[in-house]
Amino acid sequence: MKKKPKPAEQRSPETPIKNSGFQISYWLIDAVILLLIAVFLFSFFEPKYMFSNTITTGGDTGSHYYTAVYLKDALLSHGKIMGWLQGNYVGFPLFYHYFPLPFIVMVILSYLASMQVAFKLVTVLGVFLLPLCVYLAFRLLKYQFPIPVLGAVMTLPFLFNEANSMWGANIPSTLAGEFSYGIGISLLFLFFGTLYSGIMEKNKILFNAFMVFLLAMCHGYAIILAGVIGSYFLFTRDKFWENFQYLFYVYGLGFLLVAFWLIPFFGNLPWVTEYVDRWAIASIWEVIPRILVPGLALSAVALFLNLFDRRTWYFAYTIVFVLLLYLAGPKIGMLDIRFIPVLQIFMAILGATIPLIFLKNMKSKSILPVIILFMVVLWVMFNVTFIKSWIAWNYEGFDGKKTWPLYKQINDYLSQGGGGRVVYEHSPLTNMFGTERAYESLPFFAKRNTLEGLYMQSSISSPFVFYIQSEVSKVSSQPFPQYKYSSLNTPAAIPRLKLFNVTQYIVRSPEAKKFAAAIPEFKHEKSFGDYDIYRLTSNDGHYVVPLTNQPVLFLTDSWKRDFFEWFKHSELLDIPLVYLKDPDQFDLDRFKLRGSDLADLPRVPINTQKASVTERIGNEEIIFNTNLIGYPHMIKISYHPNWQVEGADRVYLVSPSFMLVYPKQNQVRLYFGKTGFNYLGEGLSYAGLLLFLFGLTRVYLLKRR
Repeated sequence: MKKKPKPAEQRSPETPIKNSGFQISYWLIDAVILLLIAVFLFSFFEPKYMFSNTITTGGDTGSHYYTAVYLKDALLSHGKIMGWLQGNYVGFPLFYHYFPLPFIVMVILSYLASMQVAFKLVTVLGVFLLPLCVYLAFRLLKYQFPIPVLGAVMTLPFLFNEANSMWGANIPSTLAGEFSYGIGISLLFLFFGTLYSGIMEKNKILFNAFMVFLLAMCHGYAIILAGVIGSYFLFTRDKFWENFQYLFYVYGLGFLLVAFWLIPFFGNLPWVTEYVDRWAIASIWEVIPRILVPGLALSAVALFLNLFDRRTWYFAYTIVFVLLLYLAGPKIGMLDIRFIPVLQIFMAILGATIPLIFLKNMKSKSILPVIILFMVVLWVMFNVTFIKSWIAWNYEGFDGKKTWPLYKQINDYLSQGGGGRVVYEHSPLTNMFGTERAYESLPFFAKRNTLEGLYMQSSISSPFVFYIQSEVSKVSSQPFPQYKYSSLNTPAAIPRLKLFNVTQYIVRSPEAKKFAAAIPEFKHEKSFGDYDIYRLTSNDGHYVVPLTNQPVLFLTDSWKRDFFEWFKHSELLDIPLVYLKDPDQFDLDRFKLRGSDLADLPRVPINTQKASVTERIGNEEIIFNTNLIGYPHMIKISYHPNWQVEGADRVYLVSPSFMLVYPKQNQVRLYFGKTGFNYLGEGLSYAGLLLFLFGLTRVYLLKRR
């Protein structure tokens, strides 16, 4: 009795084909094509750059390096993934609102190679993963040879798309610093396949739950889009409850595994700076650049030809939903442009399914991937201009630049500059060191705190930092559209620089130098090339200071807006404002002065002439001794609810974004600890880990049986 042949979509892609008297496995062809893709990518990411012990620079990427080093040296060494970083933005919670997994991988790899090499390899991981993940996704969707490997080949035009360097996932965006997004989106396409396979075959629950965990730890857009993908399987009648149950297990277990990070993320959202804006797109050709046009045309044909294939509907549903999210982005509090790269990838790869209806009658299938790879590589090379030079710029590193000796001299000098923070003029000309943001790495290179940094949404101090930047820079970045900034006016910035404990100022432009030279409080210290360093002599560099006026409990429904307006008025800076969402009777008794109008604030002096305060500032600990017990003391470090105190009853938020305590004893200790959100999240993750291990054990025992 003959066996009934398998339907086309169920035949193994490993089926060998005959060719001139010998057999070639489709697996072998796939492996060779994937290897050639990797070789092509490595022809741009040359090993001489990727495996050299230089510190990566370029765009935002240079500022990420210190994050990896800090995670290894200051957090993981103490058994922590999330913590506090003092170096930028007057201090901010690191990895509470950014994604730790790529940096954890860097640290792990750094035990096998240097941190410099580990960092480089992980920053390009998303680029190398995307073709492989798309290939595996097509395999998991049960597409026959050669469709999966064609999908991998057709990711190349997207990766080498030079039309944008900020949207994410393509090579220019990766070089600009969006590598976490790139890794997350690459894994998202793998999840696109594993979830479909798991639903259809009623397996892979544990694997897909683990994928949810990985996606959440890589990037927020990846996990949101993972939810979109899963919703497709609820649009069915006969299998609704069956699919719902499967998705509940997958997403539920995935949520439990990542709860230790996700619960504090949501719980601390009031203590971030929002950035929501509609990204301006001048032309449709920014979204569909020339390099993607052939892929879009092929995808449109594939969509038409395979309209009755259920997998095509899976693709189409995801594309439409992602487009809707793009249109709704600012209204739901998300940056819309981050959804476009996913649409572009689908545009690039869906055309690989065109051969689906021709597979039965297609001859010489084995040669088709080779032909398509050759054509795609030629098309990519025809459209690429600056990528190779940018890769060299990034990965030759800070210390590979001709300007490295000058940059090192500046950092070495600042490392001897004592306490207080360093402010610098924002200038595009600083790009000569490797990135415009080179001085954000002062905490790493000079061991000195500065104001600006990379993760601007993670700190409530960001709006105030960028207002100061606008006053001390000829060209300012002004990143938050909801706030109005100033212009170069260094004399007006002096009170705010003192408030933020700035002791040194790096100046680049002739205009800013002219201002600084005319201010008696600034003393010129040193010149390095085109950079001058001034010292603010009227600031003693202390982070803990007794208040000179009684604080005012400010009654408002938007403290961020009102504190920013307060900050813009120099004459108000000596009247500290305290914000409490729900003050109790103890607080009302303590803060006798209250106000709700910035134009009518009471000014009541405090006699602190005999004050004696000494301090010790650590990464996550602040200890100070004072002789003014019961007096209000300001700590010029960003407020966060995780800061806890010994030697005082509580920590208050005081304008602009700092901490305030009333000592009950001579020595006061503040430390960055945990709140209920941390304990709840960790408890749920422990429960999730137990469930995951139980599931693995159960699967193992079933297989043994």
